[in-house]
Amino acid sequence: MLLIENAFLVTMNPRREVFTDGAVAVEGNAIAGVGRTEDLRTKYPQAARASAKRCAVIPGLVSAHAHLFQSLCRGIGTDLPLADWLEKCIWPLAEELGREESAVGALLASAEMLRTGTTTFVDSHYVHKDKGCLDGIAEAVERIGIRGELCRTCVDGERLAAHFRETPEQVRRESARVIEKYHGSAGGRVTVRVEPLNEQLASSELIKTVYEISQEYGVGMSMHLAETSLRAAWTRQRYGCSPLEYLQELGVLGPHLLLAHCVWITAKDIEWLRATDTRVAHNAVSNQYLADGVAPVPEMLAKGVCVALGPDGAASNNNLDMFGAMKAAVLMQRANRLEMTRVDAHKALEMATIDGARAIGKEAEIGSLERGKKADLVLVDLDRAEMAPDLGTVSNLVYSASGYAVRSVMVDGKWVVENGKLTTVDESKLIAESNATVARMVKDARVDERMYRGNWQYIS
Repeated sequence: MLLIENAFLVTMNPRREVFTDGAVAVEGNAIAGVGRTEDLRTKYPQAARASAKRCAVIPGLVSAHAHLFQSLCRGIGTDLPLADWLEKCIWPLAEELGREESAVGALLASAEMLRTGTTTFVDSHYVHKDKGCLDGIAEAVERIGIRGELCRTCVDGERLAAHFRETPEQVRRESARVIEKYHGSAGGRVTVRVEPLNEQLASSELIKTVYEISQEYGVGMSMHLAETSLRAAWTRQRYGCSPLEYLQELGVLGPHLLLAHCVWITAKDIEWLRATDTRVAHNAVSNQYLADGVAPVPEMLAKGVCVALGPDGAASNNNLDMFGAMKAAVLMQRANRLEMTRVDAHKALEMATIDGARAIGKEAEIGSLERGKKADLVLVDLDRAEMAPDLGTVSNLVYSASGYAVRSVMVDGKWVVENGKLTTVDESKLIAESNATVARMVKDARVDERMYRGNWQYIS
């Protein structure tokens, strides 16, 4: 047993207890006890001890929406709107994405997430020219030691190249394969979800097929929805209703479903979310970056909708730092409304931890520091200039910290980051491999001319 002691301990338990001199007892991959340092020392006198003095210990952050492969696309298509960015940059580069490249991208993204305090993520991988891409991602996640929900995402929109599109029969076959092979693998750290990408690039038939797979296998379902005004308008023109009403008519809403974005939704849509207990992943930084709009998060929260946070892809953020996502989620609403809202520092931390766990149906396992839950936790260094003076530690975690204030990270009872260093992979070698992989992909895809350099002159 290990006793992590003398911490400023933010439990996120139902009582939202905070211990100014707290400790967490870890046995195996689970939390055996939480409380005052003095009390746990008395209860577990033989436990090994690890000091967390001058650290805040928080539950591992839950990234409810990301695209791991887009870590290989960071910096391409900067400042383009979403539709142009996808068509001119992401899809061309995706032509070169295979199992090996997907694994490298997953390792790079996971390294960044772990180093910045994310212990669980929901990935959306929608590029399956090579059907082995998800295999590469699963293997990378198992190797690096993070906890991941892998969305086996699909598209069939005619706007896309034929080798990206899949029939319902192909989706059934491949979804079954990856669920049976990877769901619950790596000691339970890897799980699988299914996803039709969005309301425009997945047909009604494909959406219903994915829903049936979700129900048959008892796995979660995700989907991008109402991300842009153009996409919402397209849905209204084609189906005569909002994107959310469209899903309601298809009969796919429910607690199994996690919807990314939900920027362009109505008050009636929010009632449908509440009534069906459908969950939402809010991506404040990405929505600003791509000029998508401002999601009505306060209205969703007021109705009791479960709203989690995500950074989205590293190509539209441009990082995977959940501390930045928390701060943006608060400030975006205040700037838009010119008023203080329900989204404050405490709520933002909830959205990044226990609400994120609830959004994927794992609130009994992760998202808070409680006895019996998985030992996923983060040590944030309080002895940093940006964290001083230490007058409001919780608000400082949201408004002052970046992910690189993270000192150490534990996932499933194992240290995966210690004193700012990854323990499971060589970070410098990984970065070199990533750079080499991307250079090859960019050259083969001929997208170098789409690197944004403004009017500056680059001389080599």
